[in-house]
Amino acid sequence: MEQLQHALALARDQYARSIDTLRMLVRARSLTGEEGGAQRMVANLVRVLGADVTTAEPDVGALFEAFPTVAQYPTHWEHDLILPYMDLPTHQALQDSGLQTVLNYDGRPNVIGFWKGTGGGRSLVLNAHIDTVTIEPAAQWTRDPFGGEVVDGVMYGRGTSDMKGGLTAALMAMTYLHEAGVKLRGDVVFQSVVNEEHAGNGTLDAVRRGFVADAAIVLEPTNNTIMISHPGGLYWQVTLTGTQRSPGARWKGAEQDGVSAIELLSPVVEALLSVERSYNQDRTSGANEPAPFSMVMGKIAGGHYETVTAGEVVLKGGAYFAPDVGDVVAVMERFRAAIAEANARHPLLRRYPAKLEFLHHDDSTSQSHDITIAQRMSAVLAHRGGESGIHAGTFCCDMRHLVNQGNIPSIIFGPGTIAQAHKPDEHIVLAEYLACIEHLIAFIAHWCNEDTDRAPSNATIRRHASTHT
Repeated sequence: MEQLQHALALARDQYARSIDTLRMLVRARSLTGEEGGAQRMVANLVRVLGADVTTAEPDVGALFEAFPTVAQYPTHWEHDLILPYMDLPTHQALQDSGLQTVLNYDGRPNVIGFWKGTGGGRSLVLNAHIDTVTIEPAAQWTRDPFGGEVVDGVMYGRGTSDMKGGLTAALMAMTYLHEAGVKLRGDVVFQSVVNEEHAGNGTLDAVRRGFVADAAIVLEPTNNTIMISHPGGLYWQVTLTGTQRSPGARWKGAEQDGVSAIELLSPVVEALLSVERSYNQDRTSGANEPAPFSMVMGKIAGGHYETVTAGEVVLKGGAYFAPDVGDVVAVMERFRAAIAEANARHPLLRRYPAKLEFLHHDDSTSQSHDITIAQRMSAVLAHRGGESGIHAGTFCCDMRHLVNQGNIPSIIFGPGTIAQAHKPDEHIVLAEYLACIEHLIAFIAHWCNEDTDRAPSNATIRRHASTHT
């Protein structure tokens, strides 16, 4: 107990150090596809704490072999979602596309820090992604997106909330525990993963390699509240084609010869909205709860000249769906059925059938409020004066792989807010970040030193096919 209080005192006495470390990582540009430099920095920080450090690039072929329904193509911020698929993505399709020259993990390793416990306690994964989205639209930033500038207790920069705040909070928590000499009975596995954005392959590969534990914390921004579930997600596109004709050639007598792809949008939009309506018509959520299924039509492009019928239009969008809606593969099939029905019913779509493709998909995650890690974190937060409620999550994240593929009970918990993700002038309230460090110190010491009736948690860490540095 004395050593734990010492660790908490170190955290309180060294706010400037914690803020400087976060600023250093914000300044380390790590856009998706360019995570290597920041990961080297993280590896050095973890190694100083006496951890066994492993760096390993995700193995795309092995991911598709092990997890064929959830593995995704690698993504890069400059080449984002450029390889659509009609059924499921496959390693063979990636190889056949020729795009593996830009869609790969060369120089983009996960960094895993492993602290072996003394034995008999519970083990814990601390999971965070190092990659960030693009800074575009860059002109709308009023602060340097890679400056880590602090104004009135707020730090600005890409990744402050999503999610270098959470990643650094975990690092600093382990730093102060280490420096205070706190002995942990259970193992701790720190995961700084790549390509969470639009893929999730970093965490999926960590699971595949056997970096598992009794429980996990995914350090996404939740304003230091506990979340135990999250929706599934699906990005899609529909391509419509037509016949290009000028106004003078659109008609051949009474027969329409020029068909604009734009004319075909209406039945396709209606077909997509019918999917949303069908999932929401029997909704059981309360008046103040989100609908089970939420469709977004976000982008449309097509045509090239005002006085010729459009030869092609591409409509893109996404959907989030609650865990009780069903499996993401089943949701994809519902989309296919809706577009197929529209193609069959509409005269022009029979002639010019709409083509549905997917760009990315996430499975949802659902867990009981009674899972041990959520209850233990709630108790710690209540004791410390934090918000101790246990909530449903509102955004997709890598917890799906830890829970669904790794069978690891997990919570989402971290500083910052999802409202700041992916937007200009992204920022984090530093008081929240600093509070998170102390919450994690208290929780890690409590969790890892709690007796467990199961076999010693050290045996639950399975590592293989790794490259140690």
